[in-house]
Amino acid sequence: MKLNEELFKTLNILYVENDEKIKENFSHTLNRLFNKVFLCSDGLVALEKFTQQNNTSEKIDVILSEYSIPSLNGLELLFKIRDINKNVPFIFITHETDIDLLLNSLRYDVTDYFFKPINENEILKKIEEACIARQYEDEILNYQNEIEDYFELINKVAIVYTFDTNKKMIYVNDFFIELTKYDKDDILGQDYRSFFHYEMPRAIIEEQTLTLENGNKWQGKIKYLTSIDSIFYTNCTIIPVFDENKEIKKYVSVNFLTTKEEKGKREFKKKVHFDLQETKRIYTVAQRKIDELTNILSSCTDYDEFKESLKKEQKESQESFIKLEELEKKVKRVKDKYELLTVGINKKITQISLMISEMKGIEERTNKKIVNVADDIKAKDILITRIEEEIGIKGSKISDLEDVLEYRKTQIEKKKANS
Repeated sequence: MKLNEELFKTLNILYVENDEKIKENFSHTLNRLFNKVFLCSDGLVALEKFTQQNNTSEKIDVILSEYSIPSLNGLELLFKIRDINKNVPFIFITHETDIDLLLNSLRYDVTDYFFKPINENEILKKIEEACIARQYEDEILNYQNEIEDYFELINKVAIVYTFDTNKKMIYVNDFFIELTKYDKDDILGQDYRSFFHYEMPRAIIEEQTLTLENGNKWQGKIKYLTSIDSIFYTNCTIIPVFDENKEIKKYVSVNFLTTKEEKGKREFKKKVHFDLQETKRIYTVAQRKIDELTNILSSCTDYDEFKESLKKEQKESQESFIKLEELEKKVKRVKDKYELLTVGINKKITQISLMISEMKGIEERTNKKIVNVADDIKAKDILITRIEEEIGIKGSKISDLEDVLEYRKTQIEKKKANS
């Protein structure tokens, strides 16, 4: 049986044993495998050592304890440890076969117990399994905290809602409720598309539905209609979420508002473009007239008068040209700002998409880890059932012995009476 020695090198173990010979022999193996080994022969000393290390960077990762130890026995030590830490793996080693002892240890979530004489490999394998399970639990907790952080971030900057495979809304964040002016109860259970504006093209909705049902991500622009008949636009990303069987169980929709300022900038850009074309046209016409006047002046006797008129026209043309340059500069500034804004929004959508995909992977790993924990619980249930069956058998034997004793007692009394 190959052990995960790399894992053991990261762990600190507290070994509590009253038998000095057993402790000396087994501690050699533990010192070879573990990062640090804390040895104790007394339950109270062991509790003090665990409490002390719990406040340092070298926390104890697993406890291996004999039951028959002074000051605090193994079961009392387990009670005290569970008041400090509910999850640290705790393994019993004992000569005792008392069923109440074993049941009480299970009630206080003992990881496992072994009867002496000990089998070192079996104990080490159980330590390995328990510590891996503990790591999984810690990872699950961390993933859950990360997921909560992601959702909190998304809820602050985006409209978020989820719907099931029947297109029915099952979750909306406060931002969506605030924008649509609907009560939450009026939203949940409704077809998510019922909140789209009636002018949304049917082809886009059909294409969206087909993409999602095929298990793919959909991105596009959505026009929504609120309960008070106002309108807002969003850049929308919808991502399918899969269960452990790779079946779609729901969809997550993340929306970023297309703001009024963006709409105004688009309208302003169109107007500036039109004004620019018109100014160029006017300038061309003016220049052509100037050329015509110049030709006329060259053949006129009253040249000074026409020359003054020409200067006036040139001045007006120059002013028009300056205005044209100013308009071109404004167009460039507006275009630069619009491009920066578009890049920022697309970057945010990409980040959110990556976070949702990561969340999906986390959820899949979490489900697998939960299945492993459930298997471990099932194994313990089987052990308890076996112990209960053994109790029944022993009870039956005791009853038979009592019958034998009663029969012998009767025989003795009869002999006494005859004599």
